This record gives sequence, C-alpha cells and structure tokens, in this order.
Amino acid sequence: MELDNTNEFDQTLIARAREAASRWDVRKYVRDDRTKALVEGRLLDADSPSRLAMRVNRLVNKIRVSSRTRALPDNPVLRQAVERRTPIVAEDLTPELVQEVVLGARNFLSIEFLERGIQAARRVGRILIRSGGSVRARGTGFIVAPGLVLTNHHVLSSKEQAAACQIEMDYEQNQFGQQVQPQTFDFQPERFFLNHRDLDFALVAVAPRGHRDGALEEYGWLPLNAVQGKIAITAEDYLNIIQHPLGREKEVVLRDNRPLDLAASNEDEQQLGPFIHYEADTEKGSSGSPVFNDQWEVVALHHSGVPKRDADGNWLNKDGQVWREGTQPVSEISWIANEGIRVSSLIAELTSAGVLDHERSLLDALLATQPSESPARTRPDESLDPPVTPRGYPAVSPRRTAKRAPGPRSDLSLEGAISFDVPLQVIIRLGGKERVLKTVVPPEGERDELLTEALTAADYVDRDGYDRNFLGVNVPFPTMKSHSRFGGILKVPRPARPADKFELRYHRFSVMMNKVRRLAYVSACNVNFAPPSSVSRDEGTQSWRRDPRLDANQQLGAPYYDDNDYDKGHLTRRDDAAWGYDKDDALAANWDTFHYTNAGPQHFLFNRSDDFTGAGLDLWGDLENHISAQGGQQRTRLSIFNGPIFGDNDKPFKDALVPLSYFKIVMWRDGNQTPGALGFVLDQNFLIEDLPEEAIDPGVFKIRQKRISRIQQDLDINFGIVSEWDQMPLSDDDESLDDGVLLTSVNDIVIERKR
Repeated sequence: MELDNTNEFDQTLIARAREAASRWDVRKYVRDDRTKALVEGRLLDADSPSRLAMRVNRLVNKIRVSSRTRALPDNPVLRQAVERRTPIVAEDLTPELVQEVVLGARNFLSIEFLERGIQAARRVGRILIRSGGSVRARGTGFIVAPGLVLTNHHVLSSKEQAAACQIEMDYEQNQFGQQVQPQTFDFQPERFFLNHRDLDFALVAVAPRGHRDGALEEYGWLPLNAVQGKIAITAEDYLNIIQHPLGREKEVVLRDNRPLDLAASNEDEQQLGPFIHYEADTEKGSSGSPVFNDQWEVVALHHSGVPKRDADGNWLNKDGQVWREGTQPVSEISWIANEGIRVSSLIAELTSAGVLDHERSLLDALLATQPSESPARTRPDESLDPPVTPRGYPAVSPRRTAKRAPGPRSDLSLEGAISFDVPLQVIIRLGGKERVLKTVVPPEGERDELLTEALTAADYVDRDGYDRNFLGVNVPFPTMKSHSRFGGILKVPRPARPADKFELRYHRFSVMMNKVRRLAYVSACNVNFAPPSSVSRDEGTQSWRRDPRLDANQQLGAPYYDDNDYDKGHLTRRDDAAWGYDKDDALAANWDTFHYTNAGPQHFLFNRSDDFTGAGLDLWGDLENHISAQGGQQRTRLSIFNGPIFGDNDKPFKDALVPLSYFKIVMWRDGNQTPGALGFVLDQNFLIEDLPEEAIDPGVFKIRQKRISRIQQDLDINFGIVSEWDQMPLSDDDESLDDGVLLTSVNDIVIERKR
C-alpha cells in the first residue's frame, strides 16, 4: 500500500463528504424548524429543554468561576442565575433567561476569550507525511493528553501510515510577537495507536522530544470532556475552529459559526448519529481540527464538509459552477456547512476500547480529562480553566482528581457536575456492536430521572468507591459464593476503570449488582462521624438517575417506584455517604447515593420508619449512631455493608421481585484492637404482602439483630473474615438465635463487652 497516495486520499475525502451530505439532507426539516424558532424568538423550541438547561448551567458556572476575581455581572437576570444555590432545571427556563445567560456569558468572559484561544492554538499542529525524501501536509491534529495526538481516521488510516507521519507545532505567522521556530515531533504508533472508521478518529502516541529538541510537554493539551452542556442550538452560541487548511500556516475561524444540528432524541440519533453540523469556513487540510465553543472547550472533531449543490444535486465549485470530479481538485469544492464527531461519542468509544497493556496508561490519562498548563508563553499558574469549585454544587473530590493524572486541578469536571440536576428527556446507552452513542426517549414515568444522557462511564473514573482500609485494617469487599441461588453477579458492561469488572465505585461506597434481580447484592460504604465537611439532608440533589456504566435494563428504574406504595430505599444511606474533604466533595457524595443501583423497593412506611413506629427509632440511622457511641471513646468511623436478602418467596411486582427483607452489617475498630461487627435484618414482609391492593393493612415491620454467619447463610455473597468479628454474644443454645433478637429501640442491641 502506498502510504502517501494523493488520489486515494482525495477519494476518501469525497466519500466522507457524500456521507455527510446524506445526513445533511435527511435533517433539513429539523434545521429549518430550529432556525425558524430562533428567528421568531422561540428559543426553547430550537433545542431540547434538557440540553438548554445544561448549557445555561455550564455558562453560569463559568461566570461564577470568573467572578471570584472580579465583580458579578450587572445584568440582573444573569446575576440572579449566578447567585442561585441550585442548578437551573428545564422547568425554570424562559427565552429571556437563555438569551441573557448565553449572550451575557459571551460578553462577561470576553476579556478571557483571546488569552484562552492563544493557549488552545498552541496545542494544534499540522500533520505531515514523509514520502520520497520530502514531506507533504496531510491534515490537522491536536494534543489531547500527555503524549497523544487526535486526528481523523482518513488522515491516519493505519499504524504503518502513522509511522511515516509527524506533527509540526508552531507552524504559524506572527508579525507582532517573538518569532518561534516550528517543532516537528514523530508519531510513535508502536507505543499507542487506535483508530475507528465510523467515528473517523485516529489516536496516536507522539515522541516526547522534537527534531529541534523541543519538549512536547511544553505545549500542554486540550482535554476531551464528555460532559453535556458545552454547546446548544441558540442564537448566541458560536463555534471556533483552529486548523491548517491546505497545509497553510495555522488559521483560526472565530465566532459567527453557528451550531446547526445535533441529536436530541432517539429519532435524531438514528438520523444524525454521533455527528454535529455547523457553519464554518474550512478547506482540505482542516481534517482533524478541534471544534471549540466560545469557552475554548473541545466540542467536536472536524472531519468533513457538506458540499454546496445546485437544484440537480451537482456539487458546486467556488465559482458557483458545477464541480467536475477527476478534472478539478478537491480544494475547489464549495462547502455549505461542516460536520464533526461529538466529543461525548469519542469518549464513549475510547472508554470501551480494547487496548494493549502497554497502551493503557496513555489512554487512562486521556480519559481522566485533566486540562493542562503549557509553560511556554503563558503566565505562571495559568491554565485554560482556573482551579475552583462552585459552591453549592456536587463536584469531584480534589484529592481524588489529583490522584488520577498530573497537572493542575481544573473546574472542567467540576462544572460538569453542575448539570447533574437538570432533567432530561433522553437516555444514552453506550457500547454494543455499533459502539456509538444511542439515545432513547424514556417513557413518561422515567422523565424524572435527571441527566441520564449527560453522563458516561468516563465521568465515574474519579470515584474511589468503598475503602477497604478505612478502619486501619483490611475489611474486604464481599465476594460471591461459588454457587448462586438468586441470579449471579453482573459484569459491568462499561467500567470506568478497566479493573472494575464487577464493582461500581461511587464517592464513599461501592455496589455489586445481581444480574437477574437488577438490584444490588451489596452496597458497601465508609462512614465518618467527624469528617472535614458534611452536608445535611436538605442540601444537594434528591433526584434519582440510572448509572451509565450499566444498560437501562440492568437496573430497576423509575417505573418500578411510580404510582404505588414502594419507595426508592437507599441501601447506602445518604447520611452515611454525604461527607468529604470540603462541602463540594460532600455534595458530590450525597449526589452519588441517588443512583438506582443504590436503591431497593421498600414500602413507604418501611422507608419512613420513625413516622410509622412513633418509637423514636430511625432504624438504620439510630443503630449506627448507637454503635458509634459505644466503647471507651466514641467511634468516629464505621464500615457498613447494606443489601437485600433475596428469597424464593419474594413479592412479584411487574417483571421484578421485591425482596422481603434487608441486611446491614456494621463494622468498627477501637484503637489497635481486633475489629468488631454486628449484623441486622429488617423485614418488610407484613408491609407488602397485600400489595398492590388499594386498601391494605400495613401491619408491622420487624428489625432483628442476628449473627452475621446466620445472615450470610441466606445470601449469595460471603462476608469473609467479617463474620469472625461478630460481637453478638453466643448463647448456650445457639439454635435459639436463628431468629435473632427483636429490636424495639437501640437499647435492645446486644454488644459483647470485650476487655
């Protein structure tokens, strides 16, 4: 195969353009409707309310970040949005709010626009191919992580071709500043190479030092962030492109380039797929360019233009005449619009991509989505996004974020958390044979699930989950027994980390799922009674959502809890997990508990126990507090296993089975002593036995303290050494303890006093 075949390359460009034109034609009625809505001022009809809300929240947070060192905006609508303590949801949107936030953000952040653009431009280079003793420009690429460059599949179609290519940085004109010599860096596909024909991307490793001995790390990188809300169809949202058209010096296409179309529903996804259409002035050689929003976040990978055509469908050249394939060069084609691949689709593919062991560290660094700070030509302590966490919103823990990748902490992932409370009308499913984003409009009963589409598995890479050594000694995560009676363990389809094949990690807790029951086998958490920061039940979100690492049909969602007497009962309680290293970290952990993977169907009286008993027994909460208060000094840390006890006689409901009881195993350690543990079972059988009858006798629920080994007999999971730490004393007649000790208050709890 000839590595530098110009005719073959042009034919590939033409084929890509035909595909883009086909998608463009199918979407004409959608674009026309959206454009008409914008012209008539019906901004809420130009894009989905969910995406508009995410976009508004993201911009508001940008302003909030910038306002730390300057006065708040004068615009009263914008100022009120910035000072608001909770995210804006779709129901809050008005055309005025959308207009004022988008336009206001553009004006308010204008002072930062050019500086950020200069930094972004540094990370974009011209891709060259060596052939016959010379080099030829082939496209554009940009650095997306330490040592990795992203471009198009049709630019680097094979590992062999990549080995013959290099990226040239600083190939640009500068009549006013210091002249900089271009630096050329060889590609090293033997270290890393991954490409994808349908998504038209190629990702390749780059040599750390250039031919002039320049260091690649001096340029920094442009992170790929899959979070939604970076762009929307509005009258004032614009795109920017940095490119090397026709191999020329670096050029920037600034603003006045509107996004025209992107998928917002299942029908959209089937027609448009992972692509976005937009206005911009591009040419051959622009392939592989980054497409930015006005905040210089990468929203897409440019890959093709949409050719301008006459009434007969003939492609036109730049003179308005019919373009003649074979006689006129591709560079003479006139383009009416452009097409790129959305970053969220790229991240979805990269998250599930199979790579070699020696390639994993490079890919993990990319998926960590950490922004960089390029030392050259920037002020000290300056990056594309200053380190800040917005107050009052869930965020990634700074300690955990810093552990994932080098470089300064950024608000990129933190801002993504803002949109977590925005209702959506679609669900994204990742993976499968097509390995592209799939969107599904949920049934009416599921539309209270917030931001399902905005999250991907990559968004969970920072979660460390249940800490086995939280008590200063190893408390192992439960394991499966060799024989499963009630379904078996679920293998996670899209793990955030390659090693997490069966464990879903969240902030402060982890979950292991039952693949048949679609509920957790166990939710294991760490509780800190004296944390640096915590939040109350009145703070943060109370909106439930599915986990994007699983398929929708692998977790019981909203329809199983709507219009009936079942509540979404937390397994790991929000009070147990809602602590952290600062308030935003605690809010993020609180938010994580509202995943359906951490819920079980519980009778509403069972789940609101103190209201029912009138005995001052807040069930699980009071049990934990009581155990913590025992001993010579108050125990400030607990590790807890929570989960349903599956059985053969569980209550049928729709196509699911409702567990009749739940277990809780509480563990602690006093000083250097052997850890202690207690086991409890809460039975809701009498509460749900008559459901779904309209008139029911709620009966009573029962909570018992039981030997951990006895609880384990009824489960598919093992607690391991934890059973040996049981502090429930043995009686002379061990059989009498099969039913345990019935608890009516915390004073009934039996803890063996070891000296």
